[in-house]
Order: sequence, then structure tokens, then C-alpha cells
Amino acid sequence: MSHSAAALNFIQLNRIHRQLGELFFRHQEALLDGDLPRAQALWKDYEAALVAHLDEEDQILFPLYRDRVVPPPRGGAPDNFTGEHQKIREWLGRLKLRLSRLGSAKSKNRERLALLDDEAFFKKFLQHHALREDRIFYPALDRVVSDREKAALARLLSFKLEDQETPEEKKP
Repeated sequence: MSHSAAALNFIQLNRIHRQLGELFFRHQEALLDGDLPRAQALWKDYEAALVAHLDEEDQILFPLYRDRVVPPPRGGAPDNFTGEHQKIREWLGRLKLRLSRLGSAKSKNRERLALLDDEAFFKKFLQHHALREDRIFYPALDRVVSDREKAALARLLSFKLEDQETPEEKKP
């Protein structure tokens, strides 16, 4: 999906959070089904997409936010967002390690459940982070970035999951 300058706003671009959530859900479904290779492949896709999204925010959007949103709104200090991104990266590393240690045998149910418990904490943290971006970060950027600048930013930002069909769209 390409973004026209007239229709672009940062809140729309933040759709990536919902799409990432769907990919994470599919990973967890595979874990529950005991399909470890599929769960690992979906995790790899999820991690790559999430890291790419974090990188774009860190390298492109956060500097703009830091420079233009002065003073930041309550709860919207730039260091809060960058700190959350660091915690997300740390979680990704821990969960990836836990996933890599799982065996596919049914006797590994306890380890799978422990991983799902850890992933539940991770999901809650991500939901809180996405909510803060939806309510503070992206609306603040929308107010301080011109339409011309938004058009230029749209060319820089990939948010690649937006271009992929969801499983529901692929059904005949």
C-alpha cells in the first residue's frame, strides 16, 4: 500500500502494531499446536518486522519528535519511547533464546507453557507501548510535520507489513 501525501497521517502508519500483533498470534497458535518449526519461522518473521519498525522509528521519527515536540506532552518524553524500544529488543532476545531451546516432543509442554507465559508479559508491555504511541507519539508528530514533509517521510518509511495481505484477505 502506498501512501499519498493528502491521505498520510502518522496514526494510519501505526497500523503496523495491529499487523505485528496478528503475526505474533499466529506464532503462538503454532506453539499451541505443537508445530515448533512453524512457530520458529513465524517468530523469525515477527522479530524481523518488529525490529525493522523499531529501527525506522528510532532513526527517522524519534529524532523528528525530539526536535519538534517541545515541550513533549505529559508521558511523552522522547527517552520514554527510546527506553521502551530498548526493553522490547531485550525481550526479543530472551524470548528468541527460550524458543530456540524448546523441543518438539509433547513432554516439553511445561517449557512451552513457560514460554507462552513469558510471551504474555511481553504482549502486555507491547500493548502498553503501542497505546502510548497511538495516544501521544503519533498525534504529536501529526501536529508538527507538514503535509510535504509527511510525503517525504512516507517514501522513507517501509512499514513493510502494510503491503502484505492478511490471512483473511488471502481466502477465496
